[in-house]
Amino acid sequence: MHKVTLARNEISPLLDRLILQLEAEGRLTQRAHFRRIQRRIEVAHNEWDLTPPIIDLSSASAMGFKFSSTAHALVARILDKTQVLVGELTGESLTQH
Repeated sequence: MHKVTLARNEISPLLDRLILQLEAEGRLTQRAHFRRIQRRIEVAHNEWDLTPPIIDLSSASAMGFKFSSTAHALVARILDKTQVLVGELTGESLTQH
């Protein structure tokens, strides 16, 4: 459960900021994508529950989303935090797609 709490504490605040930024920019599809990821992190009960949202975070760029410089900076910070979390979960780093 410690890793789930760590994910919530490290990633969720950045997701909050990203979601608000995307909403302000009118990018509602992207906002919905990241909000779904955030909800899945919020309801995670164990490390296995974190796997799908972490995979979705790592593949955000492969979905073809275009980000403003502000949103891009937030996504980059989220991905950095995600890589650290993956390293703690598995002892390996996450490859971005």
